Amino acid sequence: MPFKTFSSWIFDGRKDSDIPTPSGNKATDITKYNSPITHTFVISLILRNGNINKYLDKYLNNIGLRYISKQELFHFIKKVIQECHVKKYDLMYYERPEKNQLFDKLREKLSVLKDDDISLLVEQITSSSNSTSIYESLGLQLPKRKKIRKQKREVGSVSLKDFLRKNFEVVRVGAKS
Repeated sequence: MPFKTFSSWIFDGRKDSDIPTPSGNKATDITKYNSPITHTFVISLILRNGNINKYLDKYLNNIGLRYISKQELFHFIKKVIQECHVKKYDLMYYERPEKNQLFDKLREKLSVLKDDDISLLVEQITSSSNSTSIYESLGLQLPKRKKIRKQKREVGSVSLKDFLRKNFEVVRVGAKS
């Protein structure tokens, strides 16, 4: 949940709060080099705010942005957000299209289309009645839907005596013969 961690840290209202670090096994450090929160992601959050966007475009829209440490950039963006009174609902969110075989094949065939246009085309193809012929013409197989069913458990009562007889053996130690 690095995005949730980052968002809650940016909007916590405190100017001097430290960037959160992971406390458990599942948490990820948002300042690491392989974190999904990159310089580009942080800058793209503020696209809908004109004044901030104009300032960032003028001073940080170059390769020099990559040489700023993530900690400095995060603190700078937090300060800008607090000074300009940006709310959570003012941030941009782009849903990434789900990529599959059909998406990749159409990307090869129709390289001039944008990803959003291809994802709309994929939706239209999958919902159409002749999607099988389209898949066959592209040399693809129809994706098979997996049916997920719950497995039934045997529920029954077993007495303690039966459980012990079934799972354990009685061995006598030191028996005389």
